[in-house]
Amino acid sequence: MADCDNLNTLRDLKRDLEAISKDVERRADFAEQQQYAERTNEVKGWLESVQLKLKEVDGILRKGDDEIQQKCLGSCCPRHCCTTYKLGKQVLKEIDVVKELKEKRSSLVVADQLPRPKIDEMPMEKTVGMDSMFDEVWKCVEDHEVGIIGLHGMGGVGKTTLLKKLNNRFLETSHNFYVVIWVVVSKEVKLDKIQETILNKIGIPKEMWIDKSEDERAAQILGKLRNKQFVLLLDDLWDRQDLSKLGVSFSNNQNGFKIVFTTRLGEVCGQMGAKKIFKLNGLPQEAALRLFRQNVGEDVLNSHCELSKLAEIVTQECDGLPLALVTIGRAMASRTTPEDWRYAIKVLKSYPSRFTEMGKYVFPTLRFSYDSLSDDTLRNCFLYCSIFLEDHDISTRELIELWIGEGFLDGFDNMYEAHERGRFIINGLKLACLLEGSHDERKSYEEDHVKMHDVFRDMAHWLAREHENEILVKEHTGLIKSLEIGRWKEAVRVSLYGDSTKFLIETPVVCPRLKTLFVMGSKLLRTLPGTLFQSIHTLTVLNLSNNEDLRELPIEIGALISLRYLNLSKTCVSNLPIEVKNLTQLRILLLDRMMAWHVVIPPGVISSLSSLEMYSSIEYSEQCKMDMKLMIEELECLEKITGVGLTFSSVSPVLKFMSSSPNLQSCITRLSIHECKELHSLDISCSSMRRMEHLETLDIGECPNLREVKICFENGERMQRSEPNCFRNLQTLEIWGCDILENLTWLIYTPRLQFLYVIQCESLEEIIAWDFAGSSEIEEAVEIFSNLEQVHFSDLPKLKSICRRAMPFPSLREISVNSCQSLRKLPFNTQSAKSTLKSIKGDRDWRDKLEWEDEATKLAFTSKFQIYW
Repeated sequence: MADCDNLNTLRDLKRDLEAISKDVERRADFAEQQQYAERTNEVKGWLESVQLKLKEVDGILRKGDDEIQQKCLGSCCPRHCCTTYKLGKQVLKEIDVVKELKEKRSSLVVADQLPRPKIDEMPMEKTVGMDSMFDEVWKCVEDHEVGIIGLHGMGGVGKTTLLKKLNNRFLETSHNFYVVIWVVVSKEVKLDKIQETILNKIGIPKEMWIDKSEDERAAQILGKLRNKQFVLLLDDLWDRQDLSKLGVSFSNNQNGFKIVFTTRLGEVCGQMGAKKIFKLNGLPQEAALRLFRQNVGEDVLNSHCELSKLAEIVTQECDGLPLALVTIGRAMASRTTPEDWRYAIKVLKSYPSRFTEMGKYVFPTLRFSYDSLSDDTLRNCFLYCSIFLEDHDISTRELIELWIGEGFLDGFDNMYEAHERGRFIINGLKLACLLEGSHDERKSYEEDHVKMHDVFRDMAHWLAREHENEILVKEHTGLIKSLEIGRWKEAVRVSLYGDSTKFLIETPVVCPRLKTLFVMGSKLLRTLPGTLFQSIHTLTVLNLSNNEDLRELPIEIGALISLRYLNLSKTCVSNLPIEVKNLTQLRILLLDRMMAWHVVIPPGVISSLSSLEMYSSIEYSEQCKMDMKLMIEELECLEKITGVGLTFSSVSPVLKFMSSSPNLQSCITRLSIHECKELHSLDISCSSMRRMEHLETLDIGECPNLREVKICFENGERMQRSEPNCFRNLQTLEIWGCDILENLTWLIYTPRLQFLYVIQCESLEEIIAWDFAGSSEIEEAVEIFSNLEQVHFSDLPKLKSICRRAMPFPSLREISVNSCQSLRKLPFNTQSAKSTLKSIKGDRDWRDKLEWEDEATKLAFTSKFQIYW
């Protein structure tokens, strides 16, 4: 009979082995679920052996139990004794086998534990001028509340370099991140390649995902990273990437992940849900020079006394773009003679594409941004910006009107829709970092301007030439050589500035393909040769603005039968030739700020321009006079007119306009009333107010007897402030040199007002005279001035109040107050402190006498003061 002790020993060993096998099975399952590793063949074999052995042991234990039962019943035959002996030996053997299986577990590797994924160091050269931006981004990396960070900027500005610097910082700093993953996305996105990079980096064996679908791979990545802190660095995004398809999409940031990406397109930052967005701009001059010198080498720069100064000139041509600085710096690293450097500067200034490295490395890299634009309209609009001078501040209004004249914005019912489309395109080009906002602090906010980076401008000329749309831009006669005359035959767009304009008088040119001609900024040009106009029948845009000595136009201007845009603003032209009637394709005629004492437009000229859609003759002084009553009559005859800017300097045309056709009133976009000494009250009826829904700028100046501007309610009606068709598009209001007696409470009907200037109105005591007594009125008051960005009050000695209650002013950037000694309180409280206000400008004495809502408000606004005057 099998020994009872041995049977019990085997029973205990069996229970132990069962428990151990369950532990191994559980750990192997967990490892596979978490994708640490697949269970090894050794583990699989051991578990199979255990299961077989446990079944055998169960059978032996049952036999042993049966023997004990029979012994209790008294059975002792010889055959039974023999069986008992064999069973006893089998029990002893199984005890040894089970013990061996248990012992083997101690050396068994259930699943290979993956090592902590390392951080790959990214090769990079020493950075220049990037420390402050890097520190700001690193703070966001350390901020647990920030999960996704976007870095955007123009091509070649250093986005990838900054991302590499972030990657390498993790090698130098202690942190809790499980893995830092670097992925280059690029324009042609391949999701499987991105997933492959991530899978390899987090250590999932290739055989586990090689035949999987994209969704299955994403699930593998998600399962591995779900409870881990990780950093994902995505370089060169061109479109939104669906993070769920990458396997890194989490509903919250409890595990503390960080995703940092670079893109040239600002809108991608919003699409990716970036909580912090950083725009990288070009280097300032000092840092740019350091980077350039670093790539040229000090030995070269010290080889001749002139080279350091010439290096500064080359640096300026690169306009702070690191890609250009590095590329040109390396190209000049073996040039030790001043002659070579002067030649390089000449080429960079005049024909940068002929500088081998620019055409080989810089322009092709930047071109990706151009190619990524969604359609040819955007590409044409971008290239067009290069017709302006280097570093020129381009008026967005002027630019859009030129695009309309060129036909880029056709297909719209009226000028307002075309302008809206134009602004949308400009903002899109800015988001793509192909245009920059102008940051000239000398300009007020409402003068919306953009600039083109010098290197992008050079690239645009390179691209235009490639597309057989030659653009020639000249500022000085010395830059026009006889050898260049041949290029004029191919030129599609030409702009001449300054003294280069006299070239048109001195040299006959033939331009059979010319569509656009700018002749601007001349102090020498008094007229243009008639033969020029006879030779350019293809011309669609003629910009002659800002030529202060241009006094007459040749009668041959009537030969420009394809002309769609004519700008004579800021010239001394005093008489439009009658032949202008022949310009039947003309869509835009601009006569703003004319410098002649009197401008004569022959009767019937304006009304003959059947295609005219925009006319403007805005003036800001009494220097120029026009017959505005006749102008109104002729404008009323035009069926296509939808955009008008007018200046009135006497009461008669003001009254005529206020009673003019509803169509003309609805076309007014800019209105100036200047030097109108007979005007005592400007009465605007509700119906006129509703019709002037497209009015953007209203300027009332030097009307010394004007006592009030008032809205005349008809038939006892009361205009609601939320009336949809009031001055809903008025953005800029300037009132100066008037004797306004009471207030400007009618401003509550201007929901989109952005810029408010009130100057030299000595009797004005209050701006908004409204008590906001009821709760509903207080709610309405919150929306008043909700779009106001800039306020300037000057020489208002009796002004006591702006508003009778404090208001939030959510969009306000700047308020300046000068010589308003009676104004003792600003309409601010702690709620107003949440606005975008950057500065309060005023003199020290006025600031010190201000009264505040409470101490908290005073503290909130004191730091924003700038002492002027």
